[in-house]
Amino acid sequence: MRTLVLLPFLAACGGTGAWVVETWGEDYIEQEIPAEVFEDGCSVAYDRFEVAVSDVALLDGDGEVAGSIAGGRFEMTEPGPQAVGRVAVPATYYSTGRFVVSADDGASVEAAGTLSCGGASKSFDWTFTTATTYLCEPEDLTIPAGGEASTQLTIHGDHLFYDGLENPDALVRGQAIFDADGDGDGTITQAELGAISVATLGYAVGQYSEVTTLSDFVSFLTQTLGHVDGEGHCQVDL
Repeated sequence: MRTLVLLPFLAACGGTGAWVVETWGEDYIEQEIPAEVFEDGCSVAYDRFEVAVSDVALLDGDGEVAGSIAGGRFEMTEPGPQAVGRVAVPATYYSTGRFVVSADDGASVEAAGTLSCGGASKSFDWTFTTATTYLCEPEDLTIPAGGEASTQLTIHGDHLFYDGLENPDALVRGQAIFDADGDGDGTITQAELGAISVATLGYAVGQYSEVTTLSDFVSFLTQTLGHVDGEGHCQVDL
């Protein structure tokens, strides 16, 4: 007797189901990034963290769009996961979701809050226009016929304070950004970050030699914010 084994990526369930998408900034954006996360003992509390998700799509095994959602602008400091949308798709297994963070009419990412280091605090209010496509690998995403399955675009607010662009073991640091307040007015501007050479900080840019200032560095890090379903992997297309 022969046994037929159905692998998830070959087996089609038949019919349609719903793909439900949400986004979440986790505790690091909703509450704070505590001092124990920072290598240098700093901490961050965000007042605002807005992300523009311009395109959301579920891709089939051939890389074609099985279903898409328009997206929108999301304030990640709001508590709990936020609904992005839902779409009917063929009921089967999927291995790739696409999320685009960009905006044609404004900022793709806005981050404002308070950075505290060594018992003192300074504010920041930054706007970025970077455009990033994330190709993500949801874990075991099978849309059941007549049912639904969900995927979460998770935004990691600690990435803005990484000290490396490619190093998977990059550390979270705040002191260099805190010290960039050149006029001492208690507000760290992007112009002030632009006056600081990353070469003097020992921050690792890897292959991205065009990243020369701390402003360039933080802007680049906005293209690493997205993960899927918490810590799931996403390939980034810059």
